[in-house]
Amino acid sequence: MSSRKKSKKKNIVPLLVLLIIIAVLVYFWYQKYLEKTSLKISLVNKLTAEINSEVELKKYVKAITNGELLNGSDMVETDKLGKKELSLKIKAKDKEVDYPFEIEVVDTTKPEITASKEISSYVNKDIDLLKDVTVSDNSKEEISAKVTGEYDKTKEGKYELKYEAIDSSGNKAEYDFILNIISDPNNYTFTTSKGFQGKVVDGVTYIDGTLIANKTYALPSNYGKGITSEANSAFSKMKEAAAADGISIWIASGYRSYYDQKYIYNNYVKNDGQAMADTYSARPGHSEHQTGLAMDLNYIDDDFGNTAAGIWLNNNSYKYGFILRYVKGKDDITGYKYEPWHFRYVGTDLAKKLYNDGNWITVEEYYGIDSKYK
Repeated sequence: MSSRKKSKKKNIVPLLVLLIIIAVLVYFWYQKYLEKTSLKISLVNKLTAEINSEVELKKYVKAITNGELLNGSDMVETDKLGKKELSLKIKAKDKEVDYPFEIEVVDTTKPEITASKEISSYVNKDIDLLKDVTVSDNSKEEISAKVTGEYDKTKEGKYELKYEAIDSSGNKAEYDFILNIISDPNNYTFTTSKGFQGKVVDGVTYIDGTLIANKTYALPSNYGKGITSEANSAFSKMKEAAAADGISIWIASGYRSYYDQKYIYNNYVKNDGQAMADTYSARPGHSEHQTGLAMDLNYIDDDFGNTAAGIWLNNNSYKYGFILRYVKGKDDITGYKYEPWHFRYVGTDLAKKLYNDGNWITVEEYYGIDSKYK
């Protein structure tokens, strides 16, 4: 081989190396160019939305390179749970590009309970602990609260309870509150010495269903509107029966209001002193006349019991549901002296028991209660 041919071959090798280097440099330059001019979109890691929340589309965009987001202010519909397809509109190199992606509408927010921190109630009184409780939730579904914890409405005390509400996604809210059960002088139950169940309802006392008014058990000042229809009907029947036997009976004094009794009692106190007045007149609120079930018949006189009418009533009143209320010789039990004219309607079943074949039992004796001012 000639020396000239060898020289040409040596010159080609450096040229090829140079061309390769230039090609590599052009390639890397082009890649850099593409990086600077190509559209790149980067989304946030957490592609979720809380149900019924206000979310703009741009919330999900972390970065956009070489492009402009056109619909970033669009609101995302979040009224239904589950997967939701969205799309970004991006301007890149004078073209609009759609970039679809998917999010999930979720509910991770617990309900909100609005209620009082402390509720007071009375012993033995039924109470609706959910009456003023409201539950709201971002899901906008209807959610009911429930009460958890234990309490005893028959016992005084402060009970630590909770309201609990759970939405359909399982988010649970709890709300601590105190139920304060206290004694109520106007509403409670008790048992008499004879085992009868007593119940005070809004200040009115009933024992085994019978209304009681004596020195121990008073009536509210607003109680009573007149003789009850039941008592009046029973009296009419008794009056007819008496007339058939040639006996005339009438009501000398029937219903008396709290304020009527107050006037009468105060006059007796003024004339005879309180100690004496208390033996024959009830203090306001303690009079049976206020019940609308008691009647003074014919003559208000101690000798009335010896009259034909007095004897007839003593022997027959129970048949019509009436009892001789203040029996002779039992002043210390009833709290009042003998009143042969004072009859009280209690119904035929109880009246027959108290009549006791003419040996009258008092209400106090039968039920096992006392009649003493406190």
